[in-house]
Amino acid sequence: MTVSAALALDVFQLGAPEVVAGAKHLDNGIRWAHAGEVPNIADLLRGGELLLTTGMGLKNDGKAQRRLVVDLVERGVAALAVELGQVFSQPPGPLVRTAVEHDLPLVILHREVPFIELTEAINKGLLGRQLSYVRRADELQRQFTGLMLDGAGIPEVLGALATAIGSPVILEKEGGELLFHAAHIHDSSEVLSAWDSVRRTLPGAPESIRVDMPGGRIEPHAHLIALGLGGTLAPITRLALERAADLLAIVMLQSRQEEILIARERGNLLARLLETDLSEPEISRQVEAMGFPRRVPYLLPCVLAATGPGRVPRASAAALWSSVWRYVKRELDGRTTPILGGLMPSGHEIGLVVGLASTKQREPQADHLADLFRAALKREVGSETAGLLFVGDAARSWTRAVHSLREVADAARTPRVVAQGWYDATRPDLMRLLWVLRDSPDMHAFVVRRLGPLIEHDRTRSAMLIPTLEAFLECAGNKTQTARFLHLERQSLYHRLSRIEDLIGESLGAEDTRLGLHLALRARRLMPGVEQDVT
Repeated sequence: MTVSAALALDVFQLGAPEVVAGAKHLDNGIRWAHAGEVPNIADLLRGGELLLTTGMGLKNDGKAQRRLVVDLVERGVAALAVELGQVFSQPPGPLVRTAVEHDLPLVILHREVPFIELTEAINKGLLGRQLSYVRRADELQRQFTGLMLDGAGIPEVLGALATAIGSPVILEKEGGELLFHAAHIHDSSEVLSAWDSVRRTLPGAPESIRVDMPGGRIEPHAHLIALGLGGTLAPITRLALERAADLLAIVMLQSRQEEILIARERGNLLARLLETDLSEPEISRQVEAMGFPRRVPYLLPCVLAATGPGRVPRASAAALWSSVWRYVKRELDGRTTPILGGLMPSGHEIGLVVGLASTKQREPQADHLADLFRAALKREVGSETAGLLFVGDAARSWTRAVHSLREVADAARTPRVVAQGWYDATRPDLMRLLWVLRDSPDMHAFVVRRLGPLIEHDRTRSAMLIPTLEAFLECAGNKTQTARFLHLERQSLYHRLSRIEDLIGESLGAEDTRLGLHLALRARRLMPGVEQDVT
């Protein structure tokens, strides 16, 4: 309850209140209403009180009046109300002047009102509000518990918490490391910038409330921080943070949630950088907040993408791929390699940017990363071919590194045969071009025209011609190798190739024909529904 809200109460209005000082601070919050007449009353207060007095013991003692105001200001009292009649017939000058000087809200009651009625009305209202906050906090705790029982993780609970209090929430590790954040309705860049201002106590930092999350042996393990972006924080904020903190602490202590949160938060940062066009200083500020050092000469973007038969089910992807990333990061940290990376939103990709001292380190570092990821995949997923490392170009700035990372991410999402070692995403790639054009009507029509007769043939025949054609082209037109690959007699192969030529109306000996067919077959792999349009 604010001072102005208390003055608006009916029982207060009976006293004909007049504000004679501190009118700019009537939004001061009242923690409790108290009446007292003893000279050292300020020593008995803790701050936030509305003090009611008749001024007994202060009459004709200007020094005592001034001292009372100064002592109340030092205690952080919300306001002072003086009743006229018993002691003072008019507002005491020294008291009023000192209150004006110190901007202490001073209210003069021109009519007598029983103080017990005033304190009872205010304190009853305060208790009612506190009870409503407690009930609301209980509801939120049940909501958070229900979310986790339904399988939600810490990010979902943080999102629900941010929605409930109407403000962004930061989960911060002891020592200032960011674990995760829920932006609510705000832009993530704005939230992280505000958190950095609060963390560094910079001028203009927004209002914030911090609550400790208990860790091992009762020591703070992490913090929940609410940021008042765009206004003051809701009164329920601290209670809501406290209820969420206890629940989240238990979850983090019983699982690898902290590691998963770190991996997801860093991966989300990289994903945001890919989706937005930020300036070099803006990107640098965000990555520095994540712990990446300044002035690294070169930046190498990479993506480890799930591929092949070892692809992990989405339900367990976050935990398993976070474990893969933890293994690799621990090895890199041991070599003091600057690195920023984590689990991308897809759940099947790990994005990372590695610091290099020179461009000569690109290939050796890529070889080392590929070896580390293979070992981690073998250990955590059970198959070293479950993922393939895609490597971009070494960049000298973060804006260029983000541009290169976009190219790497596009390459990683292109279907391909799993390669050995790592894939150089900077080289020209036919499959990437076809992947970009896979939804093009012209490409669709090209595949239908080139392969339509063969697709229609294979629907009703046991001797499939498209696999024969694929093998023939993969063997560069060598019929002996093709027959051996397909385990066919050469005469049978010759018959199939002749049948293919009859159906397409062209000779397989023509280079342009083979090139067109090879291109159509590659594109067909990316267009699984194209056969339905062949009639």
